[in-house]
Amino acid sequence: MDNKLKHFAIILIVSLLGACASKQAKQEKQNNEEKAFNVKIEKVTKQKIEKSLTFSGNIESWEKVHLVPTSPGKIEKLFVDVGSVVNKGDLIAEMDPTQYMTTKLQLLQLEKDFKRMDSLYKLQAISQQQYEQIKTNYEVTKNSYAFIEKNVYLKSPISGIVTAKYYNEGEMFSAAPNTKEGKAALVTIEQISAMKLNIDMPEKYYAQIKSTMPVKIMVDALPNKVFDAKINRIYPVIDPISKTFRVELQIPNYSQQIKPGMFANAKLTLGEVEVTVVPTIAIQKLQGTARFYVFKVQHNTAQQIFVQHQLLTDELSEIYSDELHEGDSIVVVGQEKLVDGSKINIVKQ
Repeated sequence: MDNKLKHFAIILIVSLLGACASKQAKQEKQNNEEKAFNVKIEKVTKQKIEKSLTFSGNIESWEKVHLVPTSPGKIEKLFVDVGSVVNKGDLIAEMDPTQYMTTKLQLLQLEKDFKRMDSLYKLQAISQQQYEQIKTNYEVTKNSYAFIEKNVYLKSPISGIVTAKYYNEGEMFSAAPNTKEGKAALVTIEQISAMKLNIDMPEKYYAQIKSTMPVKIMVDALPNKVFDAKINRIYPVIDPISKTFRVELQIPNYSQQIKPGMFANAKLTLGEVEVTVVPTIAIQKLQGTARFYVFKVQHNTAQQIFVQHQLLTDELSEIYSDELHEGDSIVVVGQEKLVDGSKINIVKQ
């Protein structure tokens, strides 16, 4: 009997302890839910700032030509090497002239025949059909000769500098791709008196970018130097994947200090604009993601608002969100303890 009483007493004690623990847990949860975190707040404001945007990329030559004949053949002569400066129309290479010489002889003979037939036709000694036939043969051969000549004596289509040479004299040009771009070439000629830099900009700036706005270029390989540039082309399409549009910048390079392939930063000045700003310390990053947020004060609770932002100074950041407007209050101190919906107690500054 004593054992049964002891067993009953133990069960009763355990039940009472469990009930007490459950009541305590509920009380703690209720206290936490009602707990208000002390925070400091500041207002979202509008400010006029001299705004600029900076983008980076690799510089390219203004124009680049992979010079190539129309068909494979032996290279008789090459008149340039890497680093050679050439003008438009300069002779670059001479290919095997065998077909050229054969066609030239044919053309000279056809020219004589045509002049003779032309005289006979004017005297009405031959029919129009005979005249038209010899005339057609002569014109076809003349055009063929001009085409072959152009591809035997290769001339530079631009003024620039030879930046690559892929064959030597006496070798056979195979027409196989041999450049980084996957094209075939004897030599590569690049115009570097001007350079270009293509940058991809977020679509939200499309309406703000004008061809007249100032552009400055800073090149990593040339520290302490700033180069003026201009917007040469604004592409009229938005990439549906990246949501960006391309802007082509033209950089004068008369001193030829800038070389193709150099890494550069382009600073575009938008001018004075009014932007929405918040203290930089108010912006928090969602752990494990690339998303950022602030806490907006809403009836003594903290509402989590996801935003995009751009650092203006160490103290201020421009912010983008349809849910934040001038005059709204946001948490600037104490936000690290908050979650969406947390109760807050605003501490005066």
